[in-house]
Amino acid sequence: MVLFTTMNLRQFIRINLTIAMLFAVCVSSVADKKPIQATLQSARKQFYAAIEDKNQIAPTIRMFQRIAQLEPRYTGRTQVYIGALIALKGKHAFFPHAKLKWAKRGLEIMDDGLAENPDDIESLFIHGTTCYYLPFFFRRSDDAQRDFKKIIKLMPQQRHAYDPQLIKNVTAFLLENAKLTDDEKKYLND
Repeated sequence: MVLFTTMNLRQFIRINLTIAMLFAVCVSSVADKKPIQATLQSARKQFYAAIEDKNQIAPTIRMFQRIAQLEPRYTGRTQVYIGALIALKGKHAFFPHAKLKWAKRGLEIMDDGLAENPDDIESLFIHGTTCYYLPFFFRRSDDAQRDFKKIIKLMPQQRHAYDPQLIKNVTAFLLENAKLTDDEKKYLND
């Protein structure tokens, strides 16, 4: 039981790394927020390293836990990342039952994190792409599509809060991977 195929894992890494880097660029310039933003950027980079290297999972989880302690407003987002990392342990587990156990545990944590901050585009994207790349038997493709649709719905109100390149990359991912109506495609293409 493999949680991600090699090709899908590479796509996942490339797309999410691009998105995460752009999220890091669109931070507030307020001086007292710079340290937490730098920590978030570092944690995002380490998140993508953990996808390839199982030895990076535990330290990355600790980084996100620390961010949540330092800045409680990021608790939902950090919980989504932590859940994705715990689910990733399933990729590296040897026994099928262990793979399933880790994946299910991670998904529960991700779901709880998203419930805490359901309108956070970064959380929706990490949750959605993780669900998108899971095998069919997890039955999470509907969750991924729901997250993608919600991102589209939130974009008009939040577009200004993010770097234009980030919106461009999220849009490209959605156009390529989300099940969209003609109106949604038209909106994203405009």
